[in-house]
Amino acid sequence: MTRLERHQAKMRVRLGGCLALVAFVLMAAGCSKNYGHFSKSAEVDRAFRQGNHQADYQYFYAGRDNMPYAIIGIDRSYTVPSRYWVPFDPEPEMLRKMSGNIYGKLSSDPAGYHILDPDGTIIGVWFSNVYNYSVSVDQQNRTVEVLFPNPENSRSLSIGLSGHGDWQ
Repeated sequence: MTRLERHQAKMRVRLGGCLALVAFVLMAAGCSKNYGHFSKSAEVDRAFRQGNHQADYQYFYAGRDNMPYAIIGIDRSYTVPSRYWVPFDPEPEMLRKMSGNIYGKLSSDPAGYHILDPDGTIIGVWFSNVYNYSVSVDQQNRTVEVLFPNPENSRSLSIGLSGHGDWQ
């Protein structure tokens, strides 16, 4: 191999490394800026337990209606693109019963949380005893995906509810 060929090979490796680094940084920045977070709230906890709902939220449950894994209320300006989140009209008595019969409540008490977008704005509420969760917010398309592991399957924490896949 000539000097020129060695030099060209080194330059291709450097260029490839730089491109990979740029792609990684862009991907990491894109991923991190779309995630919201949860903030524990005694007010939200009390509202669910009393069967009170907010009219400006649409409500969903995951799991069975008589024993849900989780209940969420999401600002009506967003959609929840998942077949695992079932929309329902939160009549006070129904919401109180569902909140009082969260799956696995005998092992740990459910709690209420605010759901916040990446900027820290409240966009919803969460009630469950599942504590391994995440929320992805696409502000441009106005979608919210709340993900968490299936509490009935303890084999893996990768089991979850999302708008992109099935039970795994």
